[in-house]
Amino acid sequence: MGSGRARPPGNLDPPQLLYPRVLPLLSLLACPHPLPPVVADTSGLGGVEVNGYDVTGHDVVSLRESLRANGPLNDTGEHVNGETTWALLWQWAGSGEPCAVTDLWVDLSLVVTLPRWTPGPGTSRALVDRWERYLDALVVHEGGHVARVLRGRDWMEVQLRAVPCAAVDDAGREILAAVHAENTAYDQATAHGANQGARFWTAPEWGSGLDQGAPFAP
Repeated sequence: MGSGRARPPGNLDPPQLLYPRVLPLLSLLACPHPLPPVVADTSGLGGVEVNGYDVTGHDVVSLRESLRANGPLNDTGEHVNGETTWALLWQWAGSGEPCAVTDLWVDLSLVVTLPRWTPGPGTSRALVDRWERYLDALVVHEGGHVARVLRGRDWMEVQLRAVPCAAVDDAGREILAAVHAENTAYDQATAHGANQGARFWTAPEWGSGLDQGAPFAP
């Protein structure tokens, strides 16, 4: 892309020639006014509770550092960008000889936590677009956790009715362990969502910076 200066013909005011060409280009590069928060499309999560935490930043590096500093803590005390927390509880009643389950209540608590960013004035349109792609990928990753937990709940409701009373609680604990293991394996297979596009670049990985025209990685 080149640039130059031309003398306008006659008495035509130069801004009339220059501004219509410059302003559309600037509007593609930056958002001159504050934008609303970038809201994740969580419709694919099946109506589970979704919480947000605020992050700030004006470029890739500052946003990435804000994610690292403000994200929820996982089981090992590390900050993560997004998280799905869950708890499965059950109660039952039985009767007969031998005892069989006659009533079963399974309660699931399921919450997804995602970052929430409000772009400031002058924020690059490319940065907003990159964040939106990242957020969409993060929702997809957390949706995988949600699906595994929901399958575990459904499995529990079937299995606990099928075992003798004396085995109900042991069966419930085995299902909890299996759901935990499945979610751990899912994180390992996807590199905690990075292989699904849920990653936001730090400076060495991303390049010299948006203002210098460095491209976002796909």
